[in-house]
Amino acid sequence: MKSIKLLLATALLSLYSHVVLAEPDVLCKEGSHSCTFVLISEFNQTDGNTKNKVSNINEGRANLPLSPFSTFKIANSLIALDLGIIKNTKQKLTFDEQSYPVQTWWPPVWKLPHYDLTTAFKYSMVAIYRQLAKDIGEKKMHTYLKKMHYGNEDISSGLDSFWLNGSMKISAVEQVLFLQKIYHNQFAFNESAIKALKEVMLAETKPNYRLFAKTGAGKVDDGTMLGWYIGFVENSKGVHFFAFNFDSPSYGEMKANRIKIATNHLKLAGIIE
Repeated sequence: MKSIKLLLATALLSLYSHVVLAEPDVLCKEGSHSCTFVLISEFNQTDGNTKNKVSNINEGRANLPLSPFSTFKIANSLIALDLGIIKNTKQKLTFDEQSYPVQTWWPPVWKLPHYDLTTAFKYSMVAIYRQLAKDIGEKKMHTYLKKMHYGNEDISSGLDSFWLNGSMKISAVEQVLFLQKIYHNQFAFNESAIKALKEVMLAETKPNYRLFAKTGAGKVDDGTMLGWYIGFVENSKGVHFFAFNFDSPSYGEMKANRIKIATNHLKLAGIIE
């Protein structure tokens, strides 16, 4: 088992296409064992109902359980909001510096004078989220994850680290289904919690769509980097839930490509421009 310090350090680290991509080769290719892209589109119908269309690239990889890394901040934030540990997106958030001392390798955005949910989520401030997990507590954390059917629901490797290449595993398909159920509040969370979560997840607003998303990354047991980009898009056609993950030899390469590849697939599907 790798040390917590190492785990946290690596944590830094047939559709309706009519769009021509600027970089058509930067995609997850069919037949690859090292990437997947999963998409569920809920199309608006004239009768007021919706029609789902599901697609994925590399089905085996799409169903492969992997560490969620920082994509777990979606669930972690929502649980803390629903319990009232976080009252709103502007509440000041702190962490126990004796338990999580500031490290020299932390990036500048992990050393800000203060944080709220917006900044902690945006900058993936791991110490804040490790503290939130402790504040939620083992019993409530397990109860919520079981309620949400989140991945394998396994937090046994440590309450404040199970999502960092630990016992928790989730597939791209499970990520998309989780996002879809959260979006429609099928788990009966406080509506204010869902609203606050969407607020911090909002990554891009354009005239024709809004993109809500979260990145995730970390080193896995074979030494490669696992990268995630998951979320959903609202546009005039409906709501579109997606999850992308891939393996990369280095953090730099992974960081440079994860959003690019995922958004290229969304462009190819005509969901964003």
